Amino acid sequence: MSEFAELVGMSEAEVREVASDQSVSSMPSRYVEFLRLMGKAAGALLVGTDAFYPGILGLKRDGLELVTGSGLDGLVPSDVIVFAMHQGYQVYWMSSELSDDPPVYMYQEGDKGVSREWKSFTDFLRYELSKTV
Repeated sequence: MSEFAELVGMSEAEVREVASDQSVSSMPSRYVEFLRLMGKAAGALLVGTDAFYPGILGLKRDGLELVTGSGLDGLVPSDVIVFAMHQGYQVYWMSSELSDDPPVYMYQEGDKGVSREWKSFTDFLRYELSKTV
């Protein structure tokens, strides 16, 4: 059985709900494609990470609380999409307006700034995929 046997995508209404929850007028096309294809389940991809609907609702609030609670106000701009949190101590975000496939940033609790960076959302997914194979 493939590690991606259970890909479950989201409806257009659910994708719009995510954009509304993130308080953004648009989302990068690569992220929207991800949500449509596997926004509810992606097999072994991102196991243990809140990156799937409906668990992603409220992540922006939670992610910003983690960062500001660490005394790093301004590290995460307000116009970003906080698309994942891992175990409550790592938060992942990307610009909502920069490009179709924007850079991804990760903050890990206890660090003094951005902990990790990928040059695109696609590169982030490739990295996560490499951990499952």
